[in-house]
Amino acid sequence: MKNGLIGAVFLCLLSGAAMAVNPFALKAKGDKALGLLQDRAGKGCAVEAIMPKIMQVKPLGDAGKLDEADALLDEILEWFADTPCAGGQAALPDTKMNQEWGDDRAVTITGYDGDAMEPFISRDGKFLFFNDDKTDAKDKDMFWARRIDDTTFDFQGEIKNVNSKAVDGVPSMDDAGRFYFMSAKDYGLFHKNTVFSGLFADGAVTDITPLPQLALGKLGWLNMDIEISADGRTLYSTQTHFGREGIPLESYFFYARKEGDAFVPQADSAEIFAALNKDKVIYAASISRDEKEIFYTRLLPGFIFQSLVAKRKDAKDPFGEPEVISAITGFAEAPALSPDETMLYYHKKSEASGRFEIRVLHR
Repeated sequence: MKNGLIGAVFLCLLSGAAMAVNPFALKAKGDKALGLLQDRAGKGCAVEAIMPKIMQVKPLGDAGKLDEADALLDEILEWFADTPCAGGQAALPDTKMNQEWGDDRAVTITGYDGDAMEPFISRDGKFLFFNDDKTDAKDKDMFWARRIDDTTFDFQGEIKNVNSKAVDGVPSMDDAGRFYFMSAKDYGLFHKNTVFSGLFADGAVTDITPLPQLALGKLGWLNMDIEISADGRTLYSTQTHFGREGIPLESYFFYARKEGDAFVPQADSAEIFAALNKDKVIYAASISRDEKEIFYTRLLPGFIFQSLVAKRKDAKDPFGEPEVISAITGFAEAPALSPDETMLYYHKKSEASGRFEIRVLHR
């Protein structure tokens, strides 16, 4: 979700190998292939052709078919050796750069050393909500931490009542403490809902209810992420179509207004998000309090990630042309505003640790 499902693509080379009988040999090959993949993607090279084989490595490792996984990694490395970079930076869209943000710093969550992704700061500024990444040992879950300062939070543990054996994540909350999140626990042939809400207090969410009216109702399509406005009246989400490999094929933004106890998708969503939905895969919205700024991520061909911002003069107007936030680079996603809107939190894969970490910029 947001970047989490996409991030699993890059981690699949390593997570299966870590469970192997001879983990060092497989991990060495996985590390090499991962490095080549990230290098190619960072340069804008086309890597779509090799992705189906990369997606097969982890299932083979999980099934204990180590010889097959090893042989497949050899094929992947051979492909990188024999296939020149195609595309390059010329493939990137000609998008204006936004220079408002800088002073990039890592966020410390004391007492926690796992992956930290999809950050959301509560509207009162007291809490950090986030989720980890999916691994062989567990699925994606949500956690919370108390604020110490702008870059330091004290880990409090899992958010109670929201985590399942499926993918759970992308927390958001309004001023009244109404907590919104995505969960794939019920998604299937007969149930397409992935969005839930409840009341957050003391590390737990209660009164949890599904929001099926947001679902498109087509198999393979789901609401990949969720963002609630500060007043709790407007909900921003995506309709996202996933392929068999678990990679989003297309995605677009829409919004819904609260009418009674339900959220109703609005007919003018296509007009409101026309400038953003020109890109094929977009996700991870974060909205300002006045709803005039929206921050989000787009995925470009070659597995290039960019964080963007789009603005409008009035909360009822269509968003203007998006701008790329120049300070966010590399394998990074999910920009999220602080309550005072002077800071922008996001997650990024650390080259040193190989884990996702939360970072923060200042306006």
